[in-house]
Amino acid sequence: MLKRLVPIALLILSACGQKSSSDTTVVKTPVTTASTPVVITPTTIAAIANPASGEKAVTCDNKTIGASYGEKVKLEFCTTTWAMGDTDQDTWNCPKEGCAQTRLYHLVGDKWISPAICRRDKPLTQFALSCYVPNAGPATLAEIPPKDVACIIWQSNKSLTFVEETGCTPSKADINISLSTECTGYFAAVALPLEKCDTGNAVTLMQKNLRSAGYPVSIDGYFGPAMAKAVYAFQGKKGLAQLGIIDTATWNALSPKAFPG
Repeated sequence: MLKRLVPIALLILSACGQKSSSDTTVVKTPVTTASTPVVITPTTIAAIANPASGEKAVTCDNKTIGASYGEKVKLEFCTTTWAMGDTDQDTWNCPKEGCAQTRLYHLVGDKWISPAICRRDKPLTQFALSCYVPNAGPATLAEIPPKDVACIIWQSNKSLTFVEETGCTPSKADINISLSTECTGYFAAVALPLEKCDTGNAVTLMQKNLRSAGYPVSIDGYFGPAMAKAVYAFQGKKGLAQLGIIDTATWNALSPKAFPG
């Protein structure tokens, strides 16, 4: 489900499209539970990806790729024919925390080119919205790497928020963070997946269902670390992917009649 494509008028994204904990305060007020069933409507835009290629991660050869591309590069993740990173010129114009947009590189024949520039905070399945071809316009599927390569070189593809969409495996570190760290802010849940630091009636419903399943979570409408741990345990018991977030499979396992599809 493309959770972050759903417009949210009250939650304007930052320039990079990321949630910012400074935009909200951690004041927990009771969440009113609606008398009608909670309905979370899935986004209907299908994820699009090139077929898997079987390529594996390799050590980035900045010197060789830079010589072929024609400019010094600072690559971060690479396979045999794909890479991501920036040029020296790019980094001069970026803030200290790094570039919000990063180049894709692709080996075509014996020449490395940069087919597109993409936002780091979005998965490559959203290329029409987050990637562009310089002096041409939005990127197309032709400029995007195979789906297994994207899982290797593009870190947003592996984030918990997007793994259901991308099919990538999240890092154990991200899962551990979701299970342990406290929230500094809460954000209205409008679509699946529900994840740590979400709030709203959908969270309340899942808390009630978790309690009914034997997990002693608070019913307060706030998805904190305790709920993440309960979800993780429930997923393990049911043989689901243990992510600590409520994806479609977990929602259906907890409340099959409440989720429309």
